[in-house]
Amino acid sequence: MIASIIIFLFCLLLSAFFSGSEMAFVSANRLKLRQMADAGNNGARKAMELQKIPQRFLTGVLIGNSIVNIVATAIVTYWLEESFGVENEWLVTAVLAPILIVFGETVPKDYCRLRSQQVLIQFSGLLDFLLKCFHWPIEWILKGVDLFFGLLGTQLHKSIFVSEREFRMLIEETAKHGVLDHHEKKLIDTILDFESIDVESVMIPVDKSAKVEISATIREAKEVARRTHSPMILVYEEIPTLIVGMIYVFDILFEESEGQGLKKYLRSPIFLLRNTSIEKAFLTLQEKRQSFAVVTDRFGEVIGVVAIEKLFALG
Repeated sequence: MIASIIIFLFCLLLSAFFSGSEMAFVSANRLKLRQMADAGNNGARKAMELQKIPQRFLTGVLIGNSIVNIVATAIVTYWLEESFGVENEWLVTAVLAPILIVFGETVPKDYCRLRSQQVLIQFSGLLDFLLKCFHWPIEWILKGVDLFFGLLGTQLHKSIFVSEREFRMLIEETAKHGVLDHHEKKLIDTILDFESIDVESVMIPVDKSAKVEISATIREAKEVARRTHSPMILVYEEIPTLIVGMIYVFDILFEESEGQGLKKYLRSPIFLLRNTSIEKAFLTLQEKRQSFAVVTDRFGEVIGVVAIEKLFALG
């Protein structure tokens, strides 16, 4: 009797171990494991090896969990029959199911979810040993699964790529665990949003932009640059929204003849519609080798100006 109880408790412990290991495996942060492995942590290195083929690990855990649960059920059935003469399988299920659900599944999975890295690293050696013991059953089951899907005409496509949604979830998770800092996450989010954000959201309105009239002198342009601290000045004719060009302050910075006009240094502006994506805006400015573009509405009226560095400074 005592031996049966000891064996049952041992099976319950193994059931908890396999269930917890499964949860730790799917919850562990791979980037942190990789960092620890690169730092020389042997447990993390073994854990990374286990994660190379997740189907193999999960199948091995399933096999081990099934074996110990079957043995535990057989022991409880034998004990109830020998001690109380109970042969009703429903009663055996009613007695054993809550124990396995609580102590063999719920508690260990919740515990290992909160300590996934620690558990996986600590028991990676033991898990590797158990997977080697189950090597052939694992291979047979995986081949059987492939054969089954083959008979159904379904191909299991394995891709090295992830969707944008999966990548965003990965970035959120790594930032949450401190692998990425706020600035790095912000930069990645900006790159991912390149296609969905319009230049209108990052432009400087035309009424707040540095600008001078076409008839102004270099002296007046320099004064505007000093007052606004802008590296570029819009040049308009008659009304501020009728932009005829732009001047880069660096071009006139060392000009000594400050009384002359601006036409010599006038550059043709790049015009972008307000709904142009920042991705297209960036590629256009890069192709034209310019740092600024003028933003217009659908009627061609100037509404603002955008700098290439603003395309990376969202949020």
